[in-house]
Amino acid sequence: MKKSSFNLIFFGLVVIALDYCYDFLPTTYFYMGVLFVFLGISSEVFPYLSKIKRFSKAQIQQIDSMDGIEFEEYMAYLLDKCGYQRPKITQKSGDQGIDIIATQEELKIGFQCKRWKKKVGNKAVQEVYAGIGYYSLDKAIVITNSYYTASARHLAKKLAVELWDRNDLIRLIENEQRIDLKNSNL
Repeated sequence: MKKSSFNLIFFGLVVIALDYCYDFLPTTYFYMGVLFVFLGISSEVFPYLSKIKRFSKAQIQQIDSMDGIEFEEYMAYLLDKCGYQRPKITQKSGDQGIDIIATQEELKIGFQCKRWKKKVGNKAVQEVYAGIGYYSLDKAIVITNSYYTASARHLAKKLAVELWDRNDLIRLIENEQRIDLKNSNL
């Protein structure tokens, strides 16, 4: 929670409590307190709901224009929609090559997300492989909106790292949209 949101909520609760405790305050203090609490909660919820709405309609063209952090957030959203349990984004810096950790069928999986315009090389495979030991993972996957170099594919095969390229990402998006359509028809 952002400090500004917390401050609004806290201030609103204090005003409501004061109004409740002291009968001499006008009723408008109570309403002002409620307003502050509402604004504080709204400032947290609205960006989240806006992002969910934007992510639910994302196509590969929108993904190509995302920045790296937004791509990680989108991938966590997409993995959750596709049945991965509790996808959690790791810290922004010093993540040891793992951007998202999720579970699927008792497997703890680490994902590295690369939203690139060019082909992804060996470095991404090496980083995610290092993250397996650091986070005690069962499996590692590198996801990109692009493709991989032949060298990266070769290294990934040797290290048992999965690579999901642009075509896999498009299939994942289509699968998520089919799931959403099926759920909306129930």
